[in-house]
Amino acid sequence: MKLSEVLVSENKKVGKTQQNVAGDLFLTRQSLSNCENGKNFPDIPTLIKLSNYYGFSLDTIKGDEYLIKQVKKDYELINLKKANKKYSLTLTILLVIIMLMAISMSIFRFSTPVTKFLTIILLILSSVLILLSYKFLKFISINPYHKSGKYILIVLIIISFTLFG
Repeated sequence: MKLSEVLVSENKKVGKTQQNVAGDLFLTRQSLSNCENGKNFPDIPTLIKLSNYYGFSLDTIKGDEYLIKQVKKDYELINLKKANKKYSLTLTILLVIIMLMAISMSIFRFSTPVTKFLTIILLILSSVLILLSYKFLKFISINPYHKSGKYILIVLIIISFTLFG
């Protein structure tokens, strides 16, 4: 049985309006309406909320091929994001280590003991800040596939080469 049919029949049994059901489940009325009309499919947590609210088993919608494909696609996307997060963190750590080694090797050749000490302190602080910024400021990034992101990346590379090159 299709999810939209199940939602419509269960809603008729309960006798509530879409607005009331959406309010109880912390959804918008439009998203619930789209699910009932078959235009959209809910994500997994919302699907579980709907099944608990109306009291139907998820096995009743097992025959809905499109929904099953959508759920599999959602799980694959979640797993892909988790894997990308691990690789991204590993790559960031390796990049920080390589950058610190390159900077420290170039600075330690021509410096006094005080400058070496201050450089070590600054490198440690900057590496900690980079790792913390990765964790807390995930939304700030340079997207090289976007037009402005390409320009920002090119400018940063040019500045890096002029300062450290």
